[in-house]
Amino acid sequence: MHQLHTETPLAKAIFELFGNFETALRHVTGDLPTGSIRAFIFGGCALHIHTNARGSNDLDVELEAAQHLKTDEIRLELDPVYFEDENGLPSILELDTQFNTALASVSPDYKERAILLTGREKPLHIYLVSAVDVAVSKLGRLASDDMLDIINLYQVGGFDLQLFESVAQDALDYYAIPKPLELNIKHALRELRKL
Repeated sequence: MHQLHTETPLAKAIFELFGNFETALRHVTGDLPTGSIRAFIFGGCALHIHTNARGSNDLDVELEAAQHLKTDEIRLELDPVYFEDENGLPSILELDTQFNTALASVSPDYKERAILLTGREKPLHIYLVSAVDVAVSKLGRLASDDMLDIINLYQVGGFDLQLFESVAQDALDYYAIPKPLELNIKHALRELRKL
C-alpha cells in the first residue's frame, strides 16, 4: 500500500467538511447507529490524498445510507470550509452536491476496494476510493489533466497495469457509452506502458 496524505491542509479541510456534515446530519436525524452512512471520496480530493498532487476546491462524494435512511431525502445546508493551502494562500473547499457515480466510468466493485479513513465508532464512515478506481473514473472524459492524474496514481504505486486493465474492463461493461471508453482505456494503457 502506498502512503496516503491525510495531514496536508487540503486533507484536513476534507475531514473538517465531513465533521460539519456529520454535525448537520445529527441535527436533522438525531443520533444514528455506527456506520449508518458511508461516504466514498472521489475526484481531485481522492487524487490528492493518494498522491499529494493537485487537489480540488469541491469534494466529490458518493453517499450510501443504511436502509432506514434515504440520502435523497436528507437536505443539509453546508457552509464551505476556508483554509490556507501548502503555500499559505487562502483556499476554499465545498461539497459538490451534483456529483454522481452514474455519470463516471466506475467499476461496480469500487466499494470493496475502498479504504476506511475514519469513523469506526461514528455514524459516518469515510472511505477513500482506491487509487485504481480513481484512475478508472478519469477514463470517461480523459482530458490531458485526467491522463496526468492516472499517471500520478500509477507512479505512487497505487496499482499495476494488470489491475488497471481489469478494473477498467469491469467499468466498461457498465458504462453508458462503451465505444469512447474502450478507446480511452487503450490510450491510457499505451501511455502507462511507456513509463
